[in-house]
Amino acid sequence: MKPRLTLGVMAAAVGLGASAQADVSGLVPADAPSVVYEGRYVVDADGSVRLGFPGVTAHVRFEGRSLSLTARTVAESLVDVSVDGGAYVQLRLRPGENTYPLVEDAGVVRRHTVDLVRCDESWQGICTLVGFNAGPGGSLIAPVDPPVRKLMFIGDSVTCGAMDAWIPGHVLTERNNSNARLSYGMIVARELNAQCALVSYGGRGVIRDWQGIRDTRNAPQFYELALPDDTTIPWQHARYVPDAIGIQLGTNDFSQGIPDQNEFVNAYVEFVRKIRRDAPSALIFLMDSPILGDDTEKGPRRSALHAYLLEIVARVGSPRVIQAPLSHYPGVPGNGHPTGEEHKAMAAELEPLLRRELGW
Repeated sequence: MKPRLTLGVMAAAVGLGASAQADVSGLVPADAPSVVYEGRYVVDADGSVRLGFPGVTAHVRFEGRSLSLTARTVAESLVDVSVDGGAYVQLRLRPGENTYPLVEDAGVVRRHTVDLVRCDESWQGICTLVGFNAGPGGSLIAPVDPPVRKLMFIGDSVTCGAMDAWIPGHVLTERNNSNARLSYGMIVARELNAQCALVSYGGRGVIRDWQGIRDTRNAPQFYELALPDDTTIPWQHARYVPDAIGIQLGTNDFSQGIPDQNEFVNAYVEFVRKIRRDAPSALIFLMDSPILGDDTEKGPRRSALHAYLLEIVARVGSPRVIQAPLSHYPGVPGNGHPTGEEHKAMAAELEPLLRRELGW
């Protein structure tokens, strides 16, 4: 008998008057060694784990008949859950602290693997995993080792997966139509059997955001952080050293028009050098924008960005830093972000390049 993926909501311990003993009975903190994470995260003093960037994945392996997750959020948060490699089901985490049953197996005690992927974009707030409970007689066990290969993708809303979960006929809002698991970067990582870290933030660029604002945390700033909006917790880059790093930036820098070439190129070169400081052997590939086009209103933005990227590659002067051509993808009327099918197409463009350059 296959385990049942329930994704229901049990009574929240907070606010229902449950005893403290009952709340913590059998709960294993989310930072336990038996839980393996891909992506950036922060461990708090109580053993809970905060996720801020999109696509952060928790891998849990347990022996028992059931598994539940206790999680805490301020706003609604979306997590995709898979049991034993099966199809993903989306779990909506409600505001507050709640416990969610993930697996109910009526059969004998057996071993199961559960994967949880944060779907939300960076601007949609923090999701905190408090802990896991394997139920009476159950226990978390040693996890399967993650893939040895490691990828990182740095970018904006496209890299976050904005609009990739949109279904024709649905409302064109990014909050419920974004899913990092369906993004081009995570697709490529799955195809190449690699870990994946998305370091991305919608609306941000290299020197300015989509509104032209410069004094915000653009990519060179949020790249240094464990959580995209918390400047007090720097990320320790030695914790995750990628084999390859894809950078897809420029769409927002060019949103209000073509930026000054020297300013943009100089800042991008400095950013690439910073990344090479942390991953000196990694292949770094600079991607074209899938959104920008050439038009009479805002000028030849796509062509200009492509020329700037070629200059950046020349300025860095390393065979491990290359330009990765990427086609234009129009999205849908009313929203220029690539759709799910277009993310698959982007991944199909990038996969052969990575296989060739990395020998994978």
